[in-house]
Amino acid sequence: MAVKLHPTCLACSDEPHTMDNRHLPDLPPGSVIFGKSSLMMELETKMRRVLGTNLPVLLQGESGTGRQTLSRFIHEHSKSVSGSYLKVNCVAESDIFRQSGLSTLVVDESRSDCTASASGLDLSSIGTLFLEDVAELSSKSQSHLFHSLPDEHDCGAGNQINRWTNTRIISSTSSDLRREVNERRFRRDLFYRLAVVTLEVPPLRNRLDDLLIIADHLRQQYSQHFGLSVRPFPDKLVERMRHHNWPGNIRELENFVCRYVILGSEERVFRELGPASETAPLRSAIPASGTRLKDVTRRALANVEREMIMKALDQHQGNLKQAANSLGISYRTLINKMDQAGLPRTRHATRSGNK
Repeated sequence: MAVKLHPTCLACSDEPHTMDNRHLPDLPPGSVIFGKSSLMMELETKMRRVLGTNLPVLLQGESGTGRQTLSRFIHEHSKSVSGSYLKVNCVAESDIFRQSGLSTLVVDESRSDCTASASGLDLSSIGTLFLEDVAELSSKSQSHLFHSLPDEHDCGAGNQINRWTNTRIISSTSSDLRREVNERRFRRDLFYRLAVVTLEVPPLRNRLDDLLIIADHLRQQYSQHFGLSVRPFPDKLVERMRHHNWPGNIRELENFVCRYVILGSEERVFRELGPASETAPLRSAIPASGTRLKDVTRRALANVEREMIMKALDQHQGNLKQAANSLGISYRTLINKMDQAGLPRTRHATRSGNK
């Protein structure tokens, strides 16, 4: 895949077709993908445990959080899966299974964009099949997909099942797939085929300890890509970046850093982040469409809680006990809420002298 806006694959693009290893951008280092936040360290630990298997994996997280990058990390570091990496965008190709079934999904060698065609494909050549936005599949496509996949009771019977023996299925979605099942918009039996291992990908606002690691990596990559010399982010801009909610997650950060590198002045991009506001967590929690009110409310409240905790910690110079008292909650409750929000204890404890 030719480099367009993103010289490295962090959030990755939304290509509406399949692609194989020959057209993938380089993955960033693991230290950039996972950073140092507790949420991502926990995710990395779980992810590395599945590398020795070919179990199906479901990646759940908001748009732009880097689910495709994580799928490629699993593919490239897998100890039990070999072969090519194929991506299917289920939004763009919602009828592909109804029209041809997985047995006819192929890479067209005559085209550089690797589209699907109607000739046969030896599925043994696929190491990883990545189903992006799997919740968007139509009911007919879900049925075709379900009957194309083997289960543990098939024991290799049949050519189709034999051809899937060495292929790992990785699915991703920004929806709560279990809720989709309970509300009968997604097949329960297919859910259990795809979600043998479920990994939750946190939004960028819940892993702010990784923000500068990712931003600096992107700044260096874009500087090299465009042949520009760009100084590191000034402290004032970093502080504003940390108080921004990043509703577009890593994809939004990529675009922001790209503009910073090209424009060459923090003042020109400073305004794009907008003024810090009490309502920013609420605005960032409202999706464009397709999300239930209950989920929006839960997410908005979580964001407001996080902002209040951060402000209390700043107000009391990181003293956890004083911050808890000002919020009207116990010390233990504050610790639990900080863990849930991805706020590190150690940073604030170091600032305040708490242990």
